[in-house]
Amino acid sequence: MFRLPFGEKRILSIDLGSISTKIVEIVKKKESLEVVNFGVIPVINFKEIASYSYILEENIASILSEFLKASKVKAKEIVISVPAPYVFAVNFLVPDIPEKSLPQVIRFESQKQIPLSLEEIELDYRYLHFDTENQSKQWLVYLVGTPKNHLKRLQTITEIAKLKLIGYSAEYFNIEPFFRTRLGTYAVVDLGHSYSLLCLLKNGKIIYGNKLKIRGYDFLDTVMNLTNYSEEDTLNLIYKKGFNFSPEEKELNDLANDFLNNITDNLTNEIEKLENSFFLKIEKIYWTGGISILPGFKEVMLSRLGKYQQEILLPYDIFKGEKFSKLKEKATIFSQALGVAFHKLMS
Repeated sequence: MFRLPFGEKRILSIDLGSISTKIVEIVKKKESLEVVNFGVIPVINFKEIASYSYILEENIASILSEFLKASKVKAKEIVISVPAPYVFAVNFLVPDIPEKSLPQVIRFESQKQIPLSLEEIELDYRYLHFDTENQSKQWLVYLVGTPKNHLKRLQTITEIAKLKLIGYSAEYFNIEPFFRTRLGTYAVVDLGHSYSLLCLLKNGKIIYGNKLKIRGYDFLDTVMNLTNYSEEDTLNLIYKKGFNFSPEEKELNDLANDFLNNITDNLTNEIEKLENSFFLKIEKIYWTGGISILPGFKEVMLSRLGKYQQEILLPYDIFKGEKFSKLKEKATIFSQALGVAFHKLMS
């Protein structure tokens, strides 16, 4: 029987993406975290899944089982990043009451904000003092509710894969670990295929998170219709070329520019709304998600959104691993899986 060395903790963590599932195996040794296994498993029929904007849970058990066999994973416990379409996320203000009274008030307020009873959801939240020149000090609350029936489905699926589910976290919160030592105000944009996320962090704490009207699938679909390629061949083309089409590939270049224009316009509008609503200025944009590592993306965004500092969100300050570090910027696609693992291992 395999036994971990004394003081070590080993877990699996998965991020249920719309076009692929990301899996990592992490070992905690004292206060260090090492990624010892990682993999990306494509999701079949992404077109169908993207149209619903959620993952078909019945595929997860087989995905897990295949990865466990192929990678010789030793972990038997697992944590899961819960995709945004499965949760309710809201912001609201609370008068400047004593902090010890906030949990009770937040639970009461959640009944107004979320269309499920307290018995049907698990709540997670963040709060901070919100102070402006013309208003009295208040508490700004960011609340996320996860339906318990969805968590039960995940529990059943992990049991089928002969794993023990020991934790979960809504993906909005999974970026927090990478900012735990960073003071300031930052935006994180997670560009996915069936939906994207915009999160706002202040002094290491998330204060806003919501979905954007940006879907990588829309770009894939237009390319697939133009080329008449299969889904697999379309993905291979996009992974290889990204947004770097030659002048001779005018139609593809036009499609890429249309998609990039959509990202620029949507993000500019949303960031301006956030800065005006929260009376702050965003210091830097961090990119993550599969679209952010496509060839040419970073260079185009630096040009189009030049008023903001920008960089790819990388996990190497926290997570080590000889093979893992060789991924360089591509490691950002594992941010969600790594974030939920951090919450469990370091709490």
